Amino acid sequence: MTDIEFKIGQEYENRKGVYEVLALDKDVMSIRWENGEEVTTTADLQRRIIESMNHELASIRTKKSGRNKQPQALKSAIKFAGLKDEDFSKDVSGATWRHYDSLGGAVAVRLKSDKFDIASWPIFGLSAIHWADLDHRHHNASQLHPEFFARLDDSHLYFGLTVALPSQEKEVDDGRNPFTTWLTDTENDAWLNKVISKHNLSIHGMNGEQTFGGTVLSDGSKWLFKNDAGEEKEIESLTNFIDELTKSAQAELQISTTLKKEDVITRGTEIAEDIAKLFEVLMPVYEATAAALHQ
Repeated sequence: MTDIEFKIGQEYENRKGVYEVLALDKDVMSIRWENGEEVTTTADLQRRIIESMNHELASIRTKKSGRNKQPQALKSAIKFAGLKDEDFSKDVSGATWRHYDSLGGAVAVRLKSDKFDIASWPIFGLSAIHWADLDHRHHNASQLHPEFFARLDDSHLYFGLTVALPSQEKEVDDGRNPFTTWLTDTENDAWLNKVISKHNLSIHGMNGEQTFGGTVLSDGSKWLFKNDAGEEKEIESLTNFIDELTKSAQAELQISTTLKKEDVITRGTEIAEDIAKLFEVLMPVYEATAAALHQ
C-alpha cells in the first residue's frame, strides 16, 4: 500500500467513522465527522489508523479457510448483524452499517482479487459505501477508476459496479476509454451479456446531470435498451451506444441489481455474502478497467 495522501474536501474513515478534511497544513489537519464534531489531529496519526484498519481486514481475509467457514477473527472484528429497517434512509446520522467493521468490512474480507487489495469506505453524507483498491482510493479524478458500491434509500438496496467514462473531448492520457476498450473484445462483450442476464442485472447511465432515459438489459445473447415508457429495442453495439453518451460529457455507468427492503432484512448477515458474490462475478471488469489505467 502506498502512503495515503490527504486532500482538503475529501472524505476518509477512522475507527470513529467517516470524516471530511477541512484544512491541512503540513502534518496538522482539521477534520469534521458527519455529526458535525470537529477536531485538530495529525496526518500521520490518521494515516496510521487507516493503515491499521485495512491491515486488520487484510489479515482476516488471509486467514479465511473457506467461503462459508468464517474464522473467529472475522466474528470478533466485524460487528455486522444485517441491515435493519431503520438503516433504509438517506439520513446518515447513526448509519454505522457503512463502517469498516460492519457491512463495509464484512464485504471487503470476502473479496478475492489477484491484482488488487479491495478496501471499503463510506461516502461522506450519503447512505452508501464504495469498495476499491486502497491505492486507488483517492485517485486523480481524470483517471476515473471503477468502484464497487452499495446504496440504500427508503425502500431498496442497490449494489454493483460503477464504471466512469471520460468524455471524448477529454479522454484519458493514452486516448483510450478502459471500459469500452475492454468491451470491444467480442469475448468480453459476450461474457458480460451473459452475466447481466444470468444475475438479473441492468446497466444504468448518467451523462452529466441527466440519465440516458432508460435501462440496458440482456436476454442472454442480445443487448436491449428499455426506455422509460417500457418500450424495448435491440442495441446492435453496446460500445457504440456508450460512445454516444460520451461525445460531449463525462458519463457514469452502473452495472447493478436492486433488492427490496423486506428481502434484504430477511437475509440478515447473509446479505454481505450476496453482495460479495456479485462483486466477485464482476471482478474481471473491475480488474481490467482499473489495471488499464496503470499500464
